Amino acid sequence: MSGATIREARADDFPRVLPLLREFRNEQLTDADWHRLFEDHSGVQGDTFGYVLEDAGEVVGFIAAIRSEREVRGERLRFVNASSWIVRDAYRAHSLPLFVKLLADRQAVVTNLSPTPQVLEMMLKLGFTRLDMTQRILVPSLAGLFGKARVVTGRAALERELTGEPLRFLRDHDLPFHRHALVRAPEGSCYLMANRSSKQVRRGLRLPFARVHHVSAPDVLVRHAPQVALRLALAFGVVGVVVDERMLGGAVPAHSRPRPGGARTAAYRSKVVEGTDVDGLYTESVLLNF
Repeated sequence: MSGATIREARADDFPRVLPLLREFRNEQLTDADWHRLFEDHSGVQGDTFGYVLEDAGEVVGFIAAIRSEREVRGERLRFVNASSWIVRDAYRAHSLPLFVKLLADRQAVVTNLSPTPQVLEMMLKLGFTRLDMTQRILVPSLAGLFGKARVVTGRAALERELTGEPLRFLRDHDLPFHRHALVRAPEGSCYLMANRSSKQVRRGLRLPFARVHHVSAPDVLVRHAPQVALRLALAFGVVGVVVDERMLGGAVPAHSRPRPGGARTAAYRSKVVEGTDVDGLYTESVLLNF
């Protein structure tokens, strides 16, 4: 146990890390799903996918690092999403050093979108900022039949109409359950990225929702929420659209309601970005279909 060491996780480490990932006992995730943590979705991973804790050749701890580069208010920033942090009980003393490895790049924006209460408390002590992940559901209704927006969901049309970062996001997020939309309205355009994901609505019942992870123009989405909700429901085969309240600019869209379950909290570390700059692109949420 005293000989445990930490090193970067490489693509060929996946078979040895997989037994640890299976210990999360998430019945919704297959081995192929977990493998996405060891794939480069942004072009900037550099064949490093986090860190492993190793003892005598056995992987006894792991934390995933999903890397990307984003433009925030004209500045190009590095992002690191921490995910799937797990350490065998006998090696818990090495848990914090494993996490701290992700913090070495002081210029990077580090996020964790699904911390346990204990992990959240630890992150706050390390200088992280709380991130409100409270969500609303945009409910499809007949009100969506009226309005002046045009909602584009076809891949070929999106390839023609998107440019710059939104076009890169479209191409980088191309898994079978990824969905994209462009809202064209008189006051401007809004690009949306979402997962088609089943959510538990009551015990024993799961229904498909569009779980939004990126909103380029909150004001456009809010103004045309009924049209967007109905169009996405029809195009994606979902019963509603789930979106974080912070992505709505503080507004409450028509025909929406709070998602049951109360407040949800994540955390990020940065001296440059604000909570509204943090979303789900290039994170475990889009790769593991949360």
